[in-house]
Amino acid sequence: MKVQYPQQFSRCLTLFALLLCVITLASCARQRLTAFEQGAEFMDYGDYPRAIEKFKDIERREGGSLAVCYNLGVCYQDMKDWEQAVLWYEKALEYDPRDGDTLVNLGLVYLEQGRDVAALARLKQAADVEKDRAYPLVAMALYHQRRGEKDKAMELYKQASKREEKSGYLWYHWATLYETIEQNQGQAAEAYERSIEYDSTNPAAFEGAARAYYRLNNWRKAVQHYDFAIHLQPDKPKLYVAAADALIKLERYERAVQYLWNARGLKGADEKDIARRLLEIYPKLTEQERARLDPASKESSAGGNNE
Repeated sequence: MKVQYPQQFSRCLTLFALLLCVITLASCARQRLTAFEQGAEFMDYGDYPRAIEKFKDIERREGGSLAVCYNLGVCYQDMKDWEQAVLWYEKALEYDPRDGDTLVNLGLVYLEQGRDVAALARLKQAADVEKDRAYPLVAMALYHQRRGEKDKAMELYKQASKREEKSGYLWYHWATLYETIEQNQGQAAEAYERSIEYDSTNPAAFEGAARAYYRLNNWRKAVQHYDFAIHLQPDKPKLYVAAADALIKLERYERAVQYLWNARGLKGADEKDIARRLLEIYPKLTEQERARLDPASKESSAGGNNE
């Protein structure tokens, strides 16, 4: 005897079958990733310990290579393990002594270690090798910027912009230099905007632009850019607090309170600082709400003040 199912049930079975096929295909595609691609995927997600494990396993089984050693250097650099980063970048240079990215990153790690002479030597070498890219010159500018040599850093950023104008990396770091010069906050905001134009995935660029706009008393622009930064980094409490400060300037107390409470629930939030801000806002918010309840009294009070 043939079993008949309702039409709706048949559709559900069809959808379930399609879903099962999609899941199976996705699983197969993941299994087809090479060990190197899996390591790169872990890096993309910031899972550096698993990426390191994967790349070291490749080195043990297949031997080293420029790409494997370079990626290990990047993992350790992002984890701020400078000694291991140096070790792997130097190994990468054994495979290609003129690889620009490795030379730049090694120079930046040397700079973190306080090895200024070695850092500058590597960065100059990278600039000679990569004559069309902004990256090495930006790294050299960072070197001089950290040493307080702002004029030299500014000159190098200008040179880098002639090589590769549409570089979010260039404009972001150039903006950080402008930001250190009090009278150049407008140029800092402009440079951060250029960085965002070429790379809209960098939360630090939105945060930097927000800081510059705040100093320029452009509170609305500051809030707007803090919101973008929060969208990209929703677990960073200081972004909510900074946005709340700009909202207070706009007398948007209710929204400022919401941001502070959001910050309060995040790891690493400064509870005492947030509590202090809330205690400062609540009386102002109460005054606002009273004025809404009795607008006539607010007008009368304003009229009396004008007299």
